[in-house]
Amino acid sequence: MDAVVDQVSRNSLMSIAEACAAAIACARTVSRGESVRLSEAAGRILAETFVARMASPPFTQSAMDGYAVVAASGLSEGSRLKIVDRVPAGRCGRRLLAGEAARIFTGAPMPEGADAVVMQEHVERDDTSIVLTRRMTAGDNVRHQGEDIEPLEPLLKPGIRLDPRHVAMLAAQGAETVAVRSRLRVAVFSTGDELQDAGTMLSGAAVYDSNRPMLLSLIGQAGHDAIDGGRTADSRSEIAERLRMLSERADLVISTGGASVGEEDHSLDALRHAGGSGRVLKIALKPAKPAIVGRIGQAAYLGLPGNPVASLVSWLILGHAMVGALQGRPHRPHVGYPLPIAAEFARRPGRTEFVPARLVSNKGQEVRAEIIGKGSAAQLRPLALADGLAEIAAECGDLRPGDLIWFHPFSGAFQG
Repeated sequence: MDAVVDQVSRNSLMSIAEACAAAIACARTVSRGESVRLSEAAGRILAETFVARMASPPFTQSAMDGYAVVAASGLSEGSRLKIVDRVPAGRCGRRLLAGEAARIFTGAPMPEGADAVVMQEHVERDDTSIVLTRRMTAGDNVRHQGEDIEPLEPLLKPGIRLDPRHVAMLAAQGAETVAVRSRLRVAVFSTGDELQDAGTMLSGAAVYDSNRPMLLSLIGQAGHDAIDGGRTADSRSEIAERLRMLSERADLVISTGGASVGEEDHSLDALRHAGGSGRVLKIALKPAKPAIVGRIGQAAYLGLPGNPVASLVSWLILGHAMVGALQGRPHRPHVGYPLPIAAEFARRPGRTEFVPARLVSNKGQEVRAEIIGKGSAAQLRPLALADGLAEIAAECGDLRPGDLIWFHPFSGAFQG
């Protein structure tokens, strides 16, 4: 086990960046790969460098609808040129001589001898000729062969998450398939004597398990293969057995609950009892101050807090860091954007805080972030009503209307 994982956690709180580094140290890149059709590649992680197969554009072409001409050292306004050809996209035209022009369309190959295109708006035309209404020089409105991409140029590096932009470029290179990393297998199980599954009758002091369904949904939405590991009692031996079983099936095992160091927090002890190793992270973060990172067998392990907002925040910060490392991607923290808050919010400085917030605006006023709820890690209603999370810097105390926070919209944040 790496020293960064085995070392005993200090009493002082670590920064979010330090916690992410500790989480990443537990994740080893998963090398499994496969080839998928380009139509199925969006959202997948590129497995190997893609090298350009051809130039783009593949030939020198017109950038406009207009007239191909021989400009050479320049054609003055008022020049009259004879129309001798018509070149639509997909057809090659005849060679042009000085004093000649060819009607040409966007994307069509430049005729041999031509070196500029006059926009159709910049000519006066009769049946057989055009007259320029402005001066032209060589290179005007021309896309040269290879000006975008040269053959054998490295285009995409391994670890990139492919999206429709990349698909378009790969398609333009004639790629039918692309090599990608296999989807990560991420297992989730819940711990807690108080938990029951939906569809059963609650009894005594029981509550329904909301964390596991939430995390399985997040994992699936991020494009990974989600494995439902069920739930266990607050028992070291039962948690250890579940960890052993799931570590044989998954690249990352996630548990919720029991992630601190109290008498009823068994996750770290169970991890070690199952043959794994790890550490409790005490993070300067609210909610989700405690979390566990480690390894068991060939799998990385992440122990999340039991409260749902804390569990979500931990996944978005630590989970995404570990997933990125497992996929061979460089760590890029979620970046929000500054927004003023709409109302006062009381807090004590010392920890970076994430709270549910929605976007509000009055007519003619700027958009502001309205914090919902009181920052409770156990409340799901504010989370469901929110447009994203407001990030409040550790050094900030009570906030007043107009003070700036960082807003992280949920759109895109769940994609991994």
